[in-house]
Amino acid sequence: MAVAEDGSTCGTVGGGIMEARVLELAHRALGDTDFSPRYERLYHRRKAPDETTATTSGLHCAGNQTNLYHLATPDDLSTVADIVDRFQNDRPGMVRIDSSGLTIEEYVPEQIEPPYRFQDGQGWSFTAQLLNWKRVAIIGGGHCGLALSRTMDNLGYTVSVIENRPHVFTFEQNEYATHKIAVDDYADAGSHINYPAWTHVVVMTANRPDDVRGLLGIAEGPYPYIGVMGAPAKLARIRSDLNDLGIGDGAIDGFYAPVGLDMTSNTPEEIAISIAAEILRERQKLFPFTRPAEI
Repeated sequence: MAVAEDGSTCGTVGGGIMEARVLELAHRALGDTDFSPRYERLYHRRKAPDETTATTSGLHCAGNQTNLYHLATPDDLSTVADIVDRFQNDRPGMVRIDSSGLTIEEYVPEQIEPPYRFQDGQGWSFTAQLLNWKRVAIIGGGHCGLALSRTMDNLGYTVSVIENRPHVFTFEQNEYATHKIAVDDYADAGSHINYPAWTHVVVMTANRPDDVRGLLGIAEGPYPYIGVMGAPAKLARIRSDLNDLGIGDGAIDGFYAPVGLDMTSNTPEEIAISIAAEILRERQKLFPFTRPAEI
């Protein structure tokens, strides 16, 4: 959460009375030229465990969290601008905050890893890699692709949309995708997906042959999730077509097909909700570090 001198805020650290107290602290810090980076361990219950140095947050929803406070000064402007640019343009890097302040360095994660690490105690430090580990690639930029882009963007995912009709209006007007990629052949879609081991892929092109071409390029890749939109009869034809192209049942059986949770979903927006819900349901299985007990 960012708090500006004029009192405006962006983001949240959890809401309720705890956030109100953080806002009070922020307003005091903005008038304190000697404020130094610090952290605070909070428990969301009436009483913190006796053996801890933490305090209560004012919330009673159970669990705990650690808040880190840093007062950004004009000296931090270039670093903050660099962080924003990396977020907006999907560029990696590593942010570090410790008692000496805020820094950023070049860093490209070689494998899926927790998005941040915190070391408390004397010599405490917080590091966060900036590359978004929540990623989805949508093969097909039609109405459903546009709706899914909007939903996944709202959920904080980096969205890539791949389309072989570059001038279709749902692709041109898609303002939610970080990457919009036009291809001649959907079989080339996989070569345009960065960080495939992190990326959920959903295939929802305009027709079955294009679905098959899209799957041909990704079926045996390292993707943690491949979803295919379609009714059972269409999916059976897709399986047969892929078998004819040399894709074995072992890869096909790993598809989420039909994609999305089994729920009422008749419109593009409803279909997007069902797919997003399935991706969220599977996330802890695919990325174990997202389980609350392990963060």
